[in-house]
Amino acid sequence: YYKGWPKESLVSYYDKERTKIKEIIPIEFGEKEGNYYYFFENGLIAVQGEYHFGNKVGKWVEYHFNTQRRKKIIQYSDDPFDKNKLPYTWREYDTKGKIVYENNAL
Repeated sequence: YYKGWPKESLVSYYDKERTKIKEIIPIEFGEKEGNYYYFFENGLIAVQGEYHFGNKVGKWVEYHFNTQRRKKIIQYSDDPFDKNKLPYTWREYDTKGKIVYENNAL
């Protein structure tokens, strides 16, 4: 591990000085594995989720710019090898945090 991330992780930056992190793709043993983050240029989280065995799993959350309020939650299968369960939007929120869409497919 390096600075809290698997050593092989792919880190991209907004600036040449590498002070503003844009995205962290966790890589272990050559495969996406662990917590993924995408940041707005101001440093706040834009998207967060998790990879297992190279596949998105569980809930992935998108955030509204500058508020850190949820914008959307996308549900992926909890089993990284289940190719039959397609991801779907579970909830969407307005900028004030009020639910504007909910899928009760659970």
